[in-house]
Amino acid sequence: MKFSYQALAFSIYVWGLLTIGFAIFLPAQAAIACEPGTISNYANNSLAACNLDQDMTVQLFSSSAGTSSFYCRAKKYIFFDDKGQFQSCQLAQDIQIRQANSITTCPAEYRVYVSVLNNGILSINCSPE
Repeated sequence: MKFSYQALAFSIYVWGLLTIGFAIFLPAQAAIACEPGTISNYANNSLAACNLDQDMTVQLFSSSAGTSSFYCRAKKYIFFDDKGQFQSCQLAQDIQIRQANSITTCPAEYRVYVSVLNNGILSINCSPE
């Protein structure tokens, strides 16, 4: 049996392309450390809420506002909608919310609420816990 280096090279090339394709096109996954016994899920098995085991930074992107970061406090509940989109958490650090020409500060310990409006704009509000 004659071994063909061209066949081997072609096989490695194709395998490399497939590997790159899988690395690029697999959906992103988020790891959330929840305290045992605090996890609740929606009927579609997506995470509804849990008590965070450690502080966590949530970053959201919108075309109108860019990237927004929310620093969520450990030992407090974090909430998501049934599509897995972040909704709310208690802040571990102050954040600034820019709306039109004004800036509002949400202090640490406040709860931040995030929703996406019909036009795709993020609505961000906060209030005392």
